[in-house]
Amino acid sequence: MVKLVYSPQWFYGKDILIDIVSIFVLLLIAFFSIRYYNIKRNKNYIYLTLSFVILAGSFLAKILINFNVYYKLIETQDLGIVSAVYQSMKATHSIFITSFVVYWLSMTFGYYILYSIYQNQSLSNFLFGTYIITAYTYIAYPDYRTFHITLFVILALITAIHLKRYLNNKYLATKLVALSFGVITLSQIFFIFIDRNIYFYVIGELIQLIGYISLLFTFIMVLKYGREEDKDRHHW
Repeated sequence: MVKLVYSPQWFYGKDILIDIVSIFVLLLIAFFSIRYYNIKRNKNYIYLTLSFVILAGSFLAKILINFNVYYKLIETQDLGIVSAVYQSMKATHSIFITSFVVYWLSMTFGYYILYSIYQNQSLSNFLFGTYIITAYTYIAYPDYRTFHITLFVILALITAIHLKRYLNNKYLATKLVALSFGVITLSQIFFIFIDRNIYFYVIGELIQLIGYISLLFTFIMVLKYGREEDKDRHHW
């Protein structure tokens, strides 16, 4: 019997609104990534677009999960901490299982694409990594802590890559990207420990949203300066 803890009662539905905003922000980042591809003609920006679209899709799956859980909660008159017993949900709500797996897989895979871009991985290594992620999702489900630990590791590696780049080139955009991913990485720490304090879920949701908004701001800045004569001083 595995319990999936989500949020304090007063936060019901508000997390769905935050996730809708996150989807909007991620799709805007994808849009600006394509715009910047038209300036730089670097195919990595196509992969960036793909990764952010996949991340947006993962939040859509999460919204379906939360709708399903909250409906189940109201239906059973279960007040207090939002928790769902996995076996019960599996027996009565197949959409919950499907959405949860899609959420896990797309969220992890979206960040893995970002990591692969920055590491310039070969196709064989990328395909092997994709297989590992798929197998891991099947084996680890539904242990949410392992899921967020994995996201923390991937995001920490992405943050470290951009931090190293910033120390080498001192570009403002690189610094902002490193800080943005650092903020998103920080949010995973709160998600990991939501079973200790349900308010960590609220904090994690807000911090994660701040990180995405910071990324959007950076993309807008890069697009703006990318059209100017000094565009090479601003790198994603």
